[in-house]
Amino acid sequence: VTLPSSEAAAAARQHIVDGVDTETGEVLEDHTENFGNESNSPAQATAPAPELTVVATMPLRHRVLAQYIGEGEYLYHVDASQKKEILRLEMDTDNSYVQNLLLAAENVEAFKKAIEHDIHKIVNAVKKIFPVDGKTPELATVIQFLKTWFETEHIDRGLLVKEWAKGNRVSAIQRTESGANAGGGNKTDRNPDYEHTLDTLDVEIAMATLPMDFNIYELPGSVYRRAKEIVKKKESPFKEWSAALRATPGILDYSRAAIFALIRSAHPEFYHYPGRLQGYINANLTETDHENPTEEALTAARHTPEKDAVEEANRQLAAARGEYVEGISDPNDPKWVKTGTSQPTTEPELVKNVGNGIFDVSALMQNSSTHGTETNPETTSNVQVQKADSDEKQAGDAVQAGEGDLGTGKEAVTVENQNQAETHQNNDSVSQSEPEAQQNVPESQQEEPEAAWPEYFEPGRYEGVPNEVYHAANGISSTQVKDARVSLMYFNARHVEKTIVKERSPVLDMGNLVHVLALQPENLEAEFSVEPEIPEGAFTTTATLREFIDAHNASLPALLSADDIKALLEEYNATLPSQMPLGASVDETYASYEQLPEEFQRIENGTKHTATAMKACIKEYNATLPAPVKTSGSRDALLEQLAIINPDLVAQEAQKSSPLKVSGTKADLIQAVKSV
Repeated sequence: VTLPSSEAAAAARQHIVDGVDTETGEVLEDHTENFGNESNSPAQATAPAPELTVVATMPLRHRVLAQYIGEGEYLYHVDASQKKEILRLEMDTDNSYVQNLLLAAENVEAFKKAIEHDIHKIVNAVKKIFPVDGKTPELATVIQFLKTWFETEHIDRGLLVKEWAKGNRVSAIQRTESGANAGGGNKTDRNPDYEHTLDTLDVEIAMATLPMDFNIYELPGSVYRRAKEIVKKKESPFKEWSAALRATPGILDYSRAAIFALIRSAHPEFYHYPGRLQGYINANLTETDHENPTEEALTAARHTPEKDAVEEANRQLAAARGEYVEGISDPNDPKWVKTGTSQPTTEPELVKNVGNGIFDVSALMQNSSTHGTETNPETTSNVQVQKADSDEKQAGDAVQAGEGDLGTGKEAVTVENQNQAETHQNNDSVSQSEPEAQQNVPESQQEEPEAAWPEYFEPGRYEGVPNEVYHAANGISSTQVKDARVSLMYFNARHVEKTIVKERSPVLDMGNLVHVLALQPENLEAEFSVEPEIPEGAFTTTATLREFIDAHNASLPALLSADDIKALLEEYNATLPSQMPLGASVDETYASYEQLPEEFQRIENGTKHTATAMKACIKEYNATLPAPVKTSGSRDALLEQLAIINPDLVAQEAQKSSPLKVSGTKADLIQAVKSV
């Protein structure tokens, strides 16, 4: 082995500075100190440079884990030890927290396209909401947060993280029209699974404007439907209250009782004055515990939990329709006729209200024909027992029992609600069993009261259900049943999480069209785009637009062209006196000077006629002559010159309509046609 000499080692050391070759740029270990001196000095070992990897060049899973191990700091690059930690976490299948985070990131499309700064922020947000040392979050929850975070505006993401950290799984930061935070993150007296938005606030405002008292937490179906109608039609005073409360910052944080108490305690004429109404809201909308309203607030809201909300609301609506309702209608009104009737025996309650909008119909189902023999054939709700008198018939009464009942000794029973479905669903008729000493019957035949459908349907078969009630009721459709039979995971992904998008097809579109035409014709324009009929003579293409413009331009009076204007100007210039030439020599100048009028021959006789003096006289004379107009330039410039000599002609030309442009895009042609 041949080693370099001392001179070669010295030359090599001149090109190495701090372990870097200045000629090649290569990072080297400094061995030049020992070249030729191995026996005289020990080897000096230097630490190798760290191997750094830029995070942005790594795969998505590694980029997520790089920010995960950063402990809140943004990592631009990682070294070898950090890269080993990333690989270890990726392969650690027992770490459910990390694996759920990686799976969620890969299932959110916006996450895949995110920049490193956003990945750093959202990973730290996940660690703040779901602490690493706490309970491992579910995969669906993490995916929900990631989607919500990316869908939220940058300015609202901090508020979103705070709400999620407090346990409020809000889907968006709602704001008022002025840009203030509308709230919605605090726990209120509403159902925790109930998503409270500005639209649901409108429904509560509409219900609060109704005059009847009811249970504000177990809303009667009739009250809810009336409130939806008020919102749709934007009736007063709902419209004014909605505009004022929607503009109030943090309005979604207040309890339902506070909203009801605020509206029902206000003066009935406040809504006519927006300024006074806003002042009333600012002064009276106060609440300390949104989740547990005070007794004063519930009293002001006219909350009546002790009443059967459905029964009371239906009684109020029946009285408003003109029907006689005990305790509400005036029995002394002359339109009611009192007739003696036997007192019915008190029957057991067939439909029992168990609260939260749920009704127990087990007693009713046991007495039906589908559950064995009839145990009590006379057990009905809201019945009138009359004496068996074959000669007495009253028009307008309910249908009486047949002759077979009379032959067996049974009393003739009149049933106001014959339809079995109405017996199941009309809470007024099935829940009222109070005995009456006498029944007030109007002289004229009463109209059949509208059926009030329950808010919650028990499992069973119901006939005669209106379309809007069917779609608003609880339960699942036949399509959902079929999907559940395929797989519960498939049902959850398609109908709950909405991760499986329903694929459209001509067959599905036709089925939806037939469904809407048959059952919901009022929704046809909202759900389907009907191609309009193009009227005859309408402009549909560029050619038709151009044809109209050409015809319009041809009908306009002709404008003077630039050549026509130039000819008029030259004709005018020809009538002007010509100017005297200055002359190129003294003799030519003298000849021009002699042709000047006497008043411009200012050189005295006997003096020398110099060329300069004569030219001055000629110039003075030429200055008195009218200047010719310009005959060059654009049409507008020529029109300006023509206005000097013939302003009337130019005024007539200005009154003529200019032809439309026949070039440009289709949008330009449309605008040109609209201007006609």
